[in-house]
Amino acid sequence: MSFKTFLLGAVAVASCLAAGAAAETPWTHDASDDAIGRIYYYERSNTDGSLDERITIFRRDATHIEVYKENGLCRNASVVRAELDLDTLSAPVITGGQLQPGAEIMDFAFLELNEAGDQMDLLVQLPNMEIRNESEIGHAHWVLFDFDFASFTVATPHLDAPRDGFDFGMALVWADPSSPDPFFWMGGLQAQYVGATEHLGVQSDQYRLTGSALDHDLATGDEGQLWLGAEEGHIVDIVVPAPSHPGYTDYRLRLLDISDGGEAEWTALLTAHFEGCE
Repeated sequence: MSFKTFLLGAVAVASCLAAGAAAETPWTHDASDDAIGRIYYYERSNTDGSLDERITIFRRDATHIEVYKENGLCRNASVVRAELDLDTLSAPVITGGQLQPGAEIMDFAFLELNEAGDQMDLLVQLPNMEIRNESEIGHAHWVLFDFDFASFTVATPHLDAPRDGFDFGMALVWADPSSPDPFFWMGGLQAQYVGATEHLGVQSDQYRLTGSALDHDLATGDEGQLWLGAEEGHIVDIVVPAPSHPGYTDYRLRLLDISDGGEAEWTALLTAHFEGCE
């Protein structure tokens, strides 16, 4: 066999492998499925409704999302911003900040994927201490659990055949200064299609969530639930038997409203948080 023939064969095999790998992923970005300027209003709580907090997600553009988290006006609130990788529909760069008057943001937490793409590095800069940690990333399609599925709800509209089921990974920043490992890989979750239903007034597809992400000490059960909007694919409701923040026992994120108010509505929302406060 000539070297040229060998080389052509090797290229063909590599192409087949690459095509096979691409075919295995159920996620394909399509700009027509991007709701640019959309604002998703959610509420996060324990599954019993306690410790409720508003989680509002803004799709600024194709590769940037922002999240406003508050449990009452005039109180401390955070704004987390992320850059999306459209190949994986995950967020390789996440920046956490504290909301200030006038919609200003004071950044203090920084997460970034390393060049190899297998580890996220964490830096938290607090007034009296600095925290550095890292976590492996064990799945190309992954979410940061305490980012409240913000990247996930803009990714799921890009599922090619969601009713065939899909899987994803989860990492968690555990914001407890006494924790010896404040940032870690939880594992994977598999979403198995259960059926079509009306949920929270929305025609939805329901999924059963199981997997290694529920095998750790924080978990209170081994099965979660997910509902995606049947028409547009975003999260309508998700229940996970594990807490995303210290003080919680488990997790629920339910959709309250959707708006296409864009930048003007988003800026007004952030600005209003401290208006009229003493």
